[in-house]
Amino acid sequence: MVKKQQTEIERLNAIITNLQTVNTDMYVGAIQTDHNSNTYDNGSKPESVQLGDEGHHDEIEKERPRVIRLIPQADIFVQPSTVAFYAQLTTIETNVGMHHPIVFDHVILNIGKGYNKYSGTFIAPVSGIYVFTFTLYPNRYSSIAVNIFKNSEVISQSFIEMTSGMLSGTTPVAVVDMNVGDAAFVRTSSIHHPHGDVLSDVNVKSSFAGWKIAVAN
Repeated sequence: MVKKQQTEIERLNAIITNLQTVNTDMYVGAIQTDHNSNTYDNGSKPESVQLGDEGHHDEIEKERPRVIRLIPQADIFVQPSTVAFYAQLTTIETNVGMHHPIVFDHVILNIGKGYNKYSGTFIAPVSGIYVFTFTLYPNRYSSIAVNIFKNSEVISQSFIEMTSGMLSGTTPVAVVDMNVGDAAFVRTSSIHHPHGDVLSDVNVKSSFAGWKIAVAN
């Protein structure tokens, strides 16, 4: 039994040694390829790494980050002047009335710095085509008409209601062109009298979001 185990150990050690050799050769080959395909700013070629050189292992470790660059990377387009925000309501809005702004005071994302957590209003920092959406959860036995506004214009209308014990929310979406300085916000209707509360707690979060998707013509 001992002899069999010793034989198996030797076989496994041989496999490990072979794999380590192959791995080293792959790294060195990749590094040499990288060296041969690049030049320094002064036009000279970087020296290739030789397997017989002392300290070549340290050279391999130092060059490993360059190996990653040999992997083809897809071109990723980043839109200039990116604008996006996402904010949540941290407390319940109780007994909301008509013409009542919903102020989403916990800002998660605010690229472009267009959203104001104190007023709940987004001011467009650049012109473009924007998407706006909100998710509101009415408290139990509540019914509220809520709109997304662009300045004084209603661009999306929604009616939220919960008459049973089942929790449900609503998420309208609006796509609209915005000029620099235009405002977008969420507010209850001016013609429908609301009843109840807008819910936001540790289990559900009412939220408001918007982002620029294109440059306006």
